[in-house]
Amino acid sequence: MSFQTIRNSFFLLSFATILCRIFGFVREIITAKFFGTTGIYDAFLIAFMIPNFFRGLLAEGALSTAFVPVLSELIAKGEDRQEILKISGAVFTFFLIATTSLYILVLILSTVLLHFFTLPLKIVEIVSFLRFTFPYLIFVSLAAWAMGVLNVRHRFVLPGLSPIVFDFWWIVSLFCFTGFFGESLNSRIFGLMIGVLIGGASQFIFQVPLVLSVHGPIVLNTQWKHPAIIKMLKLFAPVVIGMSVGPINLLVDYSFARSLTEGTVSALWYATRIYQLPLGIFSISLATVLLPHMAGDVAKNNFEAVKENIHKGLEQTIFFLIPSAVGISIFRKEIVELIFKRGAFTDYSVGITAYPMMLFCIGLVFYGAAIIITRAFYAYHDTATPVKVGLISIATNALLDVILMRFMGHGGIALSTSFVGLENFLLLYWLFRRKFGLIEGSRITKSFFRVFSICIGWGIIIEALRRILSYSGLFITVCGGIVIAVLLYIVFAIVFRFPEIYGITRIFKWKTSSYFSS
Repeated sequence: MSFQTIRNSFFLLSFATILCRIFGFVREIITAKFFGTTGIYDAFLIAFMIPNFFRGLLAEGALSTAFVPVLSELIAKGEDRQEILKISGAVFTFFLIATTSLYILVLILSTVLLHFFTLPLKIVEIVSFLRFTFPYLIFVSLAAWAMGVLNVRHRFVLPGLSPIVFDFWWIVSLFCFTGFFGESLNSRIFGLMIGVLIGGASQFIFQVPLVLSVHGPIVLNTQWKHPAIIKMLKLFAPVVIGMSVGPINLLVDYSFARSLTEGTVSALWYATRIYQLPLGIFSISLATVLLPHMAGDVAKNNFEAVKENIHKGLEQTIFFLIPSAVGISIFRKEIVELIFKRGAFTDYSVGITAYPMMLFCIGLVFYGAAIIITRAFYAYHDTATPVKVGLISIATNALLDVILMRFMGHGGIALSTSFVGLENFLLLYWLFRRKFGLIEGSRITKSFFRVFSICIGWGIIIEALRRILSYSGLFITVCGGIVIAVLLYIVFAIVFRFPEIYGITRIFKWKTSSYFSS
């Protein structure tokens, strides 16, 4: 399949992702008003992150690295429809049983900890909340299964929109559920947990009609000895370790942050929501679209198509994420203030959130590029190599956290994250070239330095623009500054003949082909 087709799917998914991010920001804006950067919200975030850790490990991770590539390969080879339903049903049943069993185990362990051990108050809060947040894992795992099934059928938009449903119920809970439990923040947080559970279940239900339409019925079975299931399990085994890397790093970061000033966990969380916006819109969307296509091309031994898709994916990632990082860094304080500053989110909250956000941005493009290369490994059914790289990153992240936070506070945690992103990219890039070839280093390096060099001058202009607009009010500074910055970057891309701009201009029917061929 041509990259043009992939690009069209990418832009559709990116549009869906933008809508989701808008809703996500609305969610965070309202949450910040209710809870700000407080200790109770710090505890909730850690309790919410633990089921998210297992979601990435057991659901989304396994499905993206094992389920989607194997099922895409079977479909590409013309496998019988009933066999496809049998395989997908066995995977569904497995995750339903596994996540339910895990929740029962958490209930038992949390009861033992709370009744037979004397724990610090900060730990008691997290363990207590975990009993209410963990069922979210069951629902979101089923939603991830539905997303995988639809992605295999090249349906990306509706599953890409499913997070909106979760955000909707999160927001509803803030206004409708939190007041049921009392006026204190410690009481109102339980209403938010109800919204999390309803939202997780709704994400799955939202996708079911399309699953039934394009894929077929959900067939519950335990035929886990099927050759395709065994193949998935072999791929999944290293993924259990590999997909745990990101969540483990995050939990390590937040655990260290929890030992610092109250509210630093919340600050890191809010900062992450902003800096990861372009990562979700561009790299993750593109990687999601690329994976089933690359897996199909590998199955057909069409390695030239795989090579071109990797190059295009990396080039588009560089083109979008470097200016995104520069722009967010320049407007960091204004963005945080405009989005979050209201209610419990004070000037102090703005300061401790904007600070790490700039440091997160240093590693943005490297995380985006690493995502593309990781998906290329998955297309080749190589899940072991990303695991090895991930294990190295855990040690690096913990070490850098300890060192840097001594001098930079929670900003050191953010900078450590960026360094780990760079490390991951370099290792994955080197290992992929060593094992499969395909990637032309000179082509990617040229793309990086072309965009980076232009963004230096562009960034200076944008900083001057920010200073000028600051006299016009916060809203105009942020919104007007972003619009002008984007338009100016497009002009720069056209003037300096960036080939990456061609895909964008085609959407608007701009006649640029003759320009780039001249």
